[in-house]
Formats: sequence, structure tokens, C-alpha cells
Amino acid sequence: MTSENPIQLSIKGIDIHGLEWGDPSGPKVLALHGWLDNAETFSKMAPKLKDCHVIAVDLPGHGLSGHWPAHQHYHVWAGVEDIEHILDSLGWEQCHLLAHSMGAAMATLYAGTFPDRVKSLTLIEALGPVSGEVESAPERLAKAILSMKDHNPEQKPRENTETFVQARLNGALKLEPGSAKRIVERGLTQTNEGFIWSNDKRLKYPSMMRLSEDLIASFISKITCPVLGLFAEGGLFTKETLNNRWQHLHCEHTLHWFKGTHHLHIDGDVEELSDLVSEFIHQHI
Repeated sequence: MTSENPIQLSIKGIDIHGLEWGDPSGPKVLALHGWLDNAETFSKMAPKLKDCHVIAVDLPGHGLSGHWPAHQHYHVWAGVEDIEHILDSLGWEQCHLLAHSMGAAMATLYAGTFPDRVKSLTLIEALGPVSGEVESAPERLAKAILSMKDHNPEQKPRENTETFVQARLNGALKLEPGSAKRIVERGLTQTNEGFIWSNDKRLKYPSMMRLSEDLIASFISKITCPVLGLFAEGGLFTKETLNNRWQHLHCEHTLHWFKGTHHLHIDGDVEELSDLVSEFIHQHI
């Protein structure tokens, strides 16, 4: 297994940064991180994926990657187009998708939209995006537009990185201190006034629209590649709520539950998860 290497791509006028591991002649794996995370979230698992060529990207607005212009927004369904352009930029006709949380939501939609480009789909802690009620859509759209009207892109500088790590540790989705430090430090920029978040502040605004549960189910039902689901008992899904979506898969699919929390791929039993993912990928080359 080769060491970690930085990579840079360009899609739709912005730079996309990422990290690369493994043998370029091995199975091609594109790794997609969660909301406000970055490529560093796969730095424990990726080197353990035996004989694979893994590229983890910082999605637009995250980590070291560029931000969309002022007239564009961040929508989970727009991630489908982003993934398509990332694969084109890499020159990969097909790949294995490995994705966590928000990245897994995007990967679910992508695999249903472009099934011929996905050889296998490993989903960590998400199967499709958070849904919304049709009846509340007008109010949600109004709230999102009003919240963004006075957008100020400037970030508040802080003297050292530790305050950022502590802020992440105090967040709703718990991380071990070492994991928080890994992810946070890739998401910071040093300026003359101190350190600032590199993430686009617009990522924290309310979603302008959420897909209905029926619409999400239609994407799930169009997935044709094998699916591996890795979920945490202390994560975002209960077995009942996950089954409501899992039942719409008509392809080969396998589901595993683990002790742990939402970031089980970096704070859980990484060795066991990596072995499962490696075996799954090599079964579907």
C-alpha cells in the first residue's frame, strides 16, 4: 500500500482537493465524506483497503476545495452532478463508491441516477438524504431564502487550532479528540489575523428544499449495483427507520450494525470495517 498523496481536480470552475492511497492498478474507489467533514475522515480506513486505489475528495465548500460562486447553492441532489464531474475529471468510467453520511446520501442518489458507472456502493450511516414533507415545502423555501439574503462570507479568526477542535467536540455528532483534530485541521486556513474555517458558511444554512420520502425511494429502487450498509447502533438511524428505505433495494444488498456512533469509520472498529469493505469490493470487481 502506497502512502497518502494529495490530489487536485477541477470541476465546473472550482478546484477540488483530495487525498489518494493505494495501487493505481487496483479497484477504483471514490470516497465521499459527510457534512462539514473532509477527505481526512477516510485517513484511517483507506490505507487498510487491500490492493485498492482510493481517492477521497473534499466536496465543494469543504476542506481545501473551492466554494461555489455567490449565485449558487449547496443542495444534496446537486451532489449527483458533482460526483459525475469528479469521475469525469479522474478519467474513471466506473468506480466503487464508499461514502459516509451526507456523502452517502449523495452516493445513493448518484447510484440510482447513473447505475452503469457504479460497480458497488458502500454506505456508512445513510441511505439517501433527510426527507421533507411536501406540505411544509413553501415555508422551508421561504426560511432558506431569507436566511441567505444577508450572507456574509467572512469567517471569524481565532488564535489557535485548539478552539476549533473544541467547537467540533461540542457538536451534536460526537467524535474522539484525535479524529476531530484530523478533520478540523484540514478544514482550516491560516491568515494574518489567525485561523479561520475553510468551509463555506452557506453549508450551515437551511436546505431550500428536501426530497419527499417517495421520491427518495424512487432513486433507491433504481440502484443496480451491490450495496453494503454499515450502520451504528448509536448513529442517526434506527433499525426500523432504515428498513423503511432498505426495503426499496432490488439489487444484491448486505447490512451490518455495529456498536458505536455516527463516525464509526474513524472512531469505531476500523480494522473490522475495512476488512468487510475490502472483501465486498473485491467480490464485485
